[in-house]
Amino acid sequence: MSSVKILVVEDESIVAMDIKHRLESLDYEVSEIASSGEDAVEKARKTHPDLILMDIVLKGEMDGIDAAQIIKDRYDIPVVYLTAYSDDKTLKRAKITGPFGYIIKPFEDQELHSAIEVALYKHMMESKLKENEKWLYTTLESIGDAVITADKKGNITFMNPVAQQITGWGLEESLGKPLKNIFKIIDEESRTPIEIDNLLQENNPSYQLDHTMLITKEGLTIPVNDTYSPIKDDKGNVNGAVLVFQDIRERKKAEKEREQLLKESARSELFSFLLSAVPVFASNIPPQIRNNIARSFGDRFEKNMKPKFEEYLANFSNEDLDDGTVFKYYTDWISEFLSNLGIETEILSKNNANYLRFLNCPWDVDTEKSPMFCLICRVIVIRSFTWTSIKGNVEQISCMADGSNKCGFEFVYHKS
Repeated sequence: MSSVKILVVEDESIVAMDIKHRLESLDYEVSEIASSGEDAVEKARKTHPDLILMDIVLKGEMDGIDAAQIIKDRYDIPVVYLTAYSDDKTLKRAKITGPFGYIIKPFEDQELHSAIEVALYKHMMESKLKENEKWLYTTLESIGDAVITADKKGNITFMNPVAQQITGWGLEESLGKPLKNIFKIIDEESRTPIEIDNLLQENNPSYQLDHTMLITKEGLTIPVNDTYSPIKDDKGNVNGAVLVFQDIRERKKAEKEREQLLKESARSELFSFLLSAVPVFASNIPPQIRNNIARSFGDRFEKNMKPKFEEYLANFSNEDLDDGTVFKYYTDWISEFLSNLGIETEILSKNNANYLRFLNCPWDVDTEKSPMFCLICRVIVIRSFTWTSIKGNVEQISCMADGSNKCGFEFVYHKS
């Protein structure tokens, strides 16, 4: 005999027995027969059958539709309505309860068998879907990243606890609200608002935004990394979107500390080299010896740093590298290098010349005692410019060792 247990709910005893016999002839097990709505709810609780055949019109205060709704809500047992009534009003009431089938009396055994098998299959698939949804919900609740989902209108349908914590918005107060009203982001540098409405446009791919700041409910700004992906059906229609983001404050802090350590390390290495060049700090050292030491430093500097510059420039090998483009990449590189030494710079353009100006000097006190520090910086700039192969020249136009308040260099080249 089949392991499928069926509860029959029918207030006419003769009809109920007929249904029981027909079910058993189809190899189903009839666990119980109930004659009222209240009886059906109680026997469903006790026996928990695999399926219920429910007559709509029953004696007593509770009819089959009311009983089916209670059973569905409490026990999640599939119900197939079995009745002689097929008017629109009855059908409308029955549909609200989400039945798994509807058979009109009288019926053939094959109709009964088909309706039961289809109902069992539909319930099994719905149960698997609910299980998958529960698993997905639990996963999103537990994931370390913040997750927000929205429907195709852009209104929020879900926020996991991490998203609630970062944004400052609770789930209940966010549900149904436009995503753009809850997840407000601005560009980290320009501070201009970033619109996310196009996320729900057709054929819009997933994309990631960098250098963004999230404005929380309390008005705080938090650096975040965020990825947007449209949710599409099997026909490619956009039904919603999912947003995954991370609070990167700790990462930013670590990067800043690491950058500061690198600057201090580079500054220390250069300073150590200068100290090793005793006695170059004496102000009265002959210029020839000073120049020889500077040339020696230039050779060591080129040996160590030229390969790194060439490696950096190779990142742009797929571009059309004319002199103007190479110069732009060079000034970016030399500014970063000097920044690692604690020297902040700016690039200015005027007429046909470009200027590199030092905004500060970490050795400004020492330059008053010896010009070697200025000489070393001069070597760094002039020697590194030769690596670009740009047809032009660079000259130092101001130096603190000569009494200027800033060090500056002029680059002149013919743009190709």
